[in-house]
Amino acid sequence: MKSQSNYIHDRPATADSLGRVHFADALSRSLVLPKGSPGLVVGIEGNWGSGKSTLIGFITKNLNEITEGSTPIVVEFNPWMVSDTGALVEALIGQVAASIGKSFSDGKKGLQVSKKLLSYVGLLKNLKYIPGLSWAGHAAEDIPELMKTIAAVAEQGTDAGQKALDEFGKLLPSWDISKKRKEVIDALEELDRPIVIVIDDLDRLPAEEIRAMIQAIKAVADFPRTTYLLAYDRDVVACALAADKDSGLSYLEKIVQVAYPIPPLSQRQLKQFSNDKVQALLKTLRITLRDYEKARYEKTMSLLTGLARHPRDVVRTLNRLTLSLPATNGEVNTADVIVFEALSQRFPTLRDAIHNHSTDFIGHPFRDALIDEEDDTDWERYSGDSKDKPEFPWLKHLPQNEHDQRISKKACLFLFTPHEKNGDRVLSEDYLGIADPDRLARLFRMTSIDEVPEAKEMHKLLQNPDDLKDALHDDEQLLFLLEWLINYAPSCPTPNVEGCINALADLSQEFTAQCKLPNGAAKKLGVLIEKLLRYKTDGYENQFLNAVHNASLSVSEKVVLEAAKEIGKWGKPHEHKVRDSHELISDSGIVDQAIQIWLKRVQDSVDQGNLYKEANLRSILYRFAQLNNDAYQNAYDAISSMCQTDEGLAAFLKYFVNDSLFYHDSLMLVENAEKLARRITHSTLNDEYSWLVKLLGEEATIKFIQEQTAKHKNKVPDSGSTTNP
Repeated sequence: MKSQSNYIHDRPATADSLGRVHFADALSRSLVLPKGSPGLVVGIEGNWGSGKSTLIGFITKNLNEITEGSTPIVVEFNPWMVSDTGALVEALIGQVAASIGKSFSDGKKGLQVSKKLLSYVGLLKNLKYIPGLSWAGHAAEDIPELMKTIAAVAEQGTDAGQKALDEFGKLLPSWDISKKRKEVIDALEELDRPIVIVIDDLDRLPAEEIRAMIQAIKAVADFPRTTYLLAYDRDVVACALAADKDSGLSYLEKIVQVAYPIPPLSQRQLKQFSNDKVQALLKTLRITLRDYEKARYEKTMSLLTGLARHPRDVVRTLNRLTLSLPATNGEVNTADVIVFEALSQRFPTLRDAIHNHSTDFIGHPFRDALIDEEDDTDWERYSGDSKDKPEFPWLKHLPQNEHDQRISKKACLFLFTPHEKNGDRVLSEDYLGIADPDRLARLFRMTSIDEVPEAKEMHKLLQNPDDLKDALHDDEQLLFLLEWLINYAPSCPTPNVEGCINALADLSQEFTAQCKLPNGAAKKLGVLIEKLLRYKTDGYENQFLNAVHNASLSVSEKVVLEAAKEIGKWGKPHEHKVRDSHELISDSGIVDQAIQIWLKRVQDSVDQGNLYKEANLRSILYRFAQLNNDAYQNAYDAISSMCQTDEGLAAFLKYFVNDSLFYHDSLMLVENAEKLARRITHSTLNDEYSWLVKLLGEEATIKFIQEQTAKHKNKVPDSGSTTNP
């Protein structure tokens, strides 16, 4: 299989993504000097990563394409290719000589100039190796001073001193730097061609090599009609030229006649550049944004732009995403991954803090984190008991620099605080956001987590109702799977809503008939159906009614109650009523119809003697009364009918627990204490519930039941009732 890398190279761009080609075109023409002009040094100044090399590339391309007037000889010199500081000068002039030699078709004229340049280089090279002397040309022009230096070295009486004197004696007859330099200048003028020498990445050299290049340009290679185009970071070069920055800047200004700061990018340009790169990468990786990712995308691009100091930061972030996006696609929100990688690229220590102190950012440790004795987490802060709870504990981990702190805070607010949709707070798990500890852990690991199922696995089940039903038949995995299905349902791109609701309804009936549906599972099945209905696919109102009609009473109760609450038909309207656009079912008539369907099903179950099989029996009995205009007599009659059998009596009595603080909740459903005590006494449950028989005979209990019964039987119907066990 052919491999292909998706990484973005860090080489200069060949396409103009930042609107700088016009500047490059204008500048390139000004670099071509007319005949008789002295040498010129032009600087392109900009910070690392700001696009200097790309701009230099555009300029060089333009120079090579000039055909009008005198065609310039373009020399591209890369000082990085030279490993020795002392060899920089000879390498520079040697490169100029080679470029001139290649610029003439007959070769003869150019060759003569090249020879003179190489002779000049040779003289400088020999001078460089004489102990005690600098290679710089101006030092060799004062022969008397030079002789004194050589004599001083020789007087030391060392072998090195004698060797230096011998070497100097051999060179002296042909040594005349001024003459050699004059020959080069004459030859260059005779060429009648401008020369442009381009030196990029000057600021990447060590300080001593930066000084060597600057000195060479000024003292050794300052030729007429020759333009040096230097690209560098102004502060870096200034600090290399002198002990203090100000002195270095002054010296630099003497060397560089004209300096152009790299044209600054507007936020709009950088944002467009970022967006183009991200879109190209998403296309290459075949990643399609889901609706909840699209909703965060615009803010994502703004944060990516804010975190990037220059285009190179964007490119480096994209290279991080080349690995993290495919590894987390479908498991972690793509928008969150982009912002997180941009934040990590800009502030690596903040990324470490997120990993090492996850509780400060998301309120929870990772699922497999071990809390040891040295853990300094203030757990009271997250229990809700702390009066001085900080709003954002992660603020202490942000950079100290004011600008850095501002942009990193914006990114953390985006990543680690709940966002709102149409005015309502959305859970991070609903959109696979990294504020959810499992999604953050998934991003850090970039692989599956043993303790947590993959979102894709849950989504696949929600897309295939038969597989969903088969998976939930596993009694040991039932509660576990339901919990994760609920968590991942809102982020599923294409759930089979109708098929899944039907499968869940059938499953609930099957489990109920076998008395195998735990109370916790019944509630979770109801929540899952509700989550699926919120997709509001075509025909969702009919799907809602079908769920109420076909799911077990314990499951459908949850669905009916949620719809009734949100539309203001149960509980206190000002507490439960939501915006019309967010209601599970907005049509009041359909909700009323569902309530009546459910109430009739309860009564039918009573008549058929099956009510005792329901997992959430006590809650059903309360809702049977409350949703039926607070007609508690209906609930009392249902209990009386159900308790005629020992199976029904056992189902009702399971909510009475000896020494429980909450037995009064169940006593509220007792119509007559004496009648219930007598029924227990004459059943097979007498020994197990003898304590309850005794409690039912106490005067305080009898009085409590009588008061509650009178209250319920005489209660005026009130849709604002909040009785809730």
